[in-house]
Amino acid sequence: MKKDNFWQKLIKPKRFLLILGSIIIVVGLFGGGILSYLISREEAINLRKVNKENTFTQIDVELVTSYFATLTTDTSLEKYYFITDSEGYTYIAKIDDQTFKSLKANYDYNYSTDINLATPELVTIYGNAEKIPKSIKNFAIEYLQEDLGLTEVNADNFNSVIYPYLINTYVSKTDTIIDIAIIFGLITIVGLLILMFYINRQAKNKKILNKYRRLLPTIEEELKQDNTIDNQVCKIFLTDNYLVSYNKELKIIPLNDIIWLYPFEYQSKGIATKRSVCLVTKDKQKYNIGSISNIGKNKDKEYNEMYHLLLKRTPEALHGYSKENKDKVENRSFKIDSK
Repeated sequence: MKKDNFWQKLIKPKRFLLILGSIIIVVGLFGGGILSYLISREEAINLRKVNKENTFTQIDVELVTSYFATLTTDTSLEKYYFITDSEGYTYIAKIDDQTFKSLKANYDYNYSTDINLATPELVTIYGNAEKIPKSIKNFAIEYLQEDLGLTEVNADNFNSVIYPYLINTYVSKTDTIIDIAIIFGLITIVGLLILMFYINRQAKNKKILNKYRRLLPTIEEELKQDNTIDNQVCKIFLTDNYLVSYNKELKIIPLNDIIWLYPFEYQSKGIATKRSVCLVTKDKQKYNIGSISNIGKNKDKEYNEMYHLLLKRTPEALHGYSKENKDKVENRSFKIDSK
C-alpha cells in the first residue's frame, strides 16, 4: 500500500467542502447584488400590458371605489378596490393605506354629488402584478351585481369586464430587494458555515496528527504491512496496534486504548439504515467509526468483517452493548493491560 494513498483519502473531502463553501458564498454575495441591481433598474410596465405575474407595474388612477373585499394575513389587513384609468378601463387593486391616502381626491370625486367639483389629477401608483385569486373574483362579481346592478357580469365574461391581473401596492420594489437580500444573505451564511466546518475539520485533523506526530513513522510502517486491513467501505485502516479512521475526519486510536466496543444501528420503520461501531477509550472518549448507510450485501459484509477483526485485535476490551458492560466502564470495575 502506498503511503500517499492514505493522505489522499484524508485530503479529498476537505477540498470538496472548500470548493462548495466558496461557490455558495460567491453566489450569495454576487448573485443577490446582481439581481437586486437588475430589479432596481427595472422599468414599471403599464398594468394594461402585463401578461405574467410578479411584474413590476404601474397604473395612472382616475377613480377609486371603497374596498369591496379584505384578506387578513399574518402581518396586515389587505384591502381590495376597483380602480379606473383615464381610458375608462377597470381594474382590481390591492392598495395599502399609505397609497390609498394619495388617492383620496380621486375617491372623494367618485362618490361626490357636487357637479362643480373639479376633476382630480391622475395619480400613478406602483406595485407588483398578480393574477386575481378566485375568491377575490367571486367577491368582485357579487359586488358588481348587487351593489352596482351589473347583473350581466359573471365568471364567464369577468375578464372582458375586469382586467385579469391586479396591482398589489403592498409589495414595492424596495420590499422585493430586501427579500432578495435576506434570501441571498442566508445562502451566504450557509456557505460560511460550510467553510467553518471545513476549518474546524482541518484543525481537528491537525490536532490528531500533532498528538501522534512521534508515532506517525511507526503507524506508516504498520500501514505497509501485509496484515493491515484497508476497509474502503468503512473507511478504516486496521493494523496490529492502531485503528485509523478517515471517514469525514481523521481518527487515530491505539488498539490498547480501547476498553469497550459495540455495534450501533439506526433503524427507520424497523429497517436498518445506518450502522457504525462505537468505541470507548481509557480516557472515556467515545468514537463512532466504520459508518455505513444505504446498506446492501456488500457493505454489510465489509462492516461485519471489520467489526469481527476489531474484536479479535482488542481481546481485553469489553465487547457488545449491555448494562453490565456500561456499568463496568462507568465505574472502571475492570482492568486492562496497557502493553
